[in-house]
Amino acid sequence: MTKTDCHADFSPMDLRKRMRTQRRSLSQAKRYQSAFLAARFLYQLIPLLPKNANIGVYLDGFGELPTFAIAKFCQKLGYQAYLPITTPNKPLKFAPIMGSISKTPLKKHRLGMYEPVSRLTLSANHMDAIICPLVAVDLEGVRLGMGGGYYDRTFAKTKNCLKIAWCYEFQVVDQLPKQPWDMSVDLIITDQRLIRLK
Repeated sequence: MTKTDCHADFSPMDLRKRMRTQRRSLSQAKRYQSAFLAARFLYQLIPLLPKNANIGVYLDGFGELPTFAIAKFCQKLGYQAYLPITTPNKPLKFAPIMGSISKTPLKKHRLGMYEPVSRLTLSANHMDAIICPLVAVDLEGVRLGMGGGYYDRTFAKTKNCLKIAWCYEFQVVDQLPKQPWDMSVDLIITDQRLIRLK
């Protein structure tokens, strides 16, 4: 899928299916290579973040661009990385990664992803940046998620939090339809570039 033929002939449901299929078709080696390439752009975030920043990051598990490099970046720069905890129809809460993801107690959520087992949680308002997954994102920052609305509800409750899309380059499309509840991202980081939208 190229940006010239992106979503024009596809409903959001069709686009989700097509993008998810394309993500899942990538080999593990290709996913990891793409994550290493995307990690180069993380250092451009340093001027935008306070010292000891709190950064929310997701655990990839459905073919998304892997996030291991973000956790390593946070550890290297002295930032505290957090993982999201979902509650139906509510904004996300965030629990700290305990040193490394492998040392952080996790449980499998009913939706299939892993999330922390922790009572030490913060609201999104305590995050300086939230790096989110997506199915597609356009050049205005409108993101198409999995349909649960977790990140839209969460971003609606934030004030000064930097909202960052983390994805493969092929997930960036020219334009997506925007619904009244959609919350746009401020930055897009792919394996090929960083796009600053605001």
